[in-house]
Amino acid sequence: MLKSKSQMPFKDILGHTREIEIIKGAILNKRVAHAYLFSGPEGIGKKKTALALASALNCRSPQDDGDSCGSCPDCQRMERGNHANLVQVWPADKEGNRDDEAGLIRVNQIREIQNAVKYRVEGGARVVIVDSAERFMAQAANAFLKTLEEPPAGSMIILITSRSSELLPTVLSRCQRVNFRPLPSAALRSFLIDEKGLPTEEAASVTKAAGGSISAALRYLEAGADEKRKEVLMRLLAIAPGDADEAIKLAEELSKRDDIDEVLEFIKGWYRDMAVYMEGAKELVVNSDFANRFEVNDREYKELWNCFSMVEEAKRSIMPPRYANKQLTLEALFLSIAGRFH
Repeated sequence: MLKSKSQMPFKDILGHTREIEIIKGAILNKRVAHAYLFSGPEGIGKKKTALALASALNCRSPQDDGDSCGSCPDCQRMERGNHANLVQVWPADKEGNRDDEAGLIRVNQIREIQNAVKYRVEGGARVVIVDSAERFMAQAANAFLKTLEEPPAGSMIILITSRSSELLPTVLSRCQRVNFRPLPSAALRSFLIDEKGLPTEEAASVTKAAGGSISAALRYLEAGADEKRKEVLMRLLAIAPGDADEAIKLAEELSKRDDIDEVLEFIKGWYRDMAVYMEGAKELVVNSDFANRFEVNDREYKELWNCFSMVEEAKRSIMPPRYANKQLTLEALFLSIAGRFH
């Protein structure tokens, strides 16, 4: 199982005051659900909150507000990821290795969970955290239903997802849902300034690009991220209206990239920017260095959001569990939208 080294008490989690208060209230009132679904955008702290909940339920010196102490032996074992009451599952490849990009949660992993939770808990609560729950194989999800509905005494389950619409209704109905919102811009900006040492102007720019996701902000800070964004948009905007050959060429180029998920996010951001610019919200534009291209946009707001949706659908199609052909999917996408109003 995965050994996490990023555990922290609730008090140290950035943002999510409302969501954490709901969870802490359940702890204090001894009404913690047997199964939770933590749903919301990627990289905003859902998993950290799940780990904080696991720590709070197993802490030897719990705080009056329902938080863990962060320093007792149980909290330390949670931090090291080797607590007997912590079970974590993630998408894996066919050999069982962690595979965040294209893996699925398989039946054999569900069997591992069921074996882990069947033993009596000596103290605290056994917490099973299933990351990227939208990647359940159908057989695995069905095999998990009984355990999800009635976990053994002393156990609870937390499903984490950024795409709850892709979960089976039978899975959704068995969980108490906690919806996580993107981090407030002010909180993320302050984090980048105070913790990462970014100048105010750069922190503001990265905050816009990250869309409320701390992990997206950190990825954006990696070497070459901004250059990659510019490269992708310049390549997209170079396609003339009706140029099918260039649209197909771009699809072929991008289909070979390992970072296609990030590339499609850049393209989604372009259509979003044009839409919000059209509505007069210029301060929300992320790709402000391309603002001169917004002025020549004469398309309708609805059409821009249709393009945004088409990019999102293409992204979902090539990701698990669909595994659509990347090149064919991107060809269909760019033949539909590329060059129409760049």
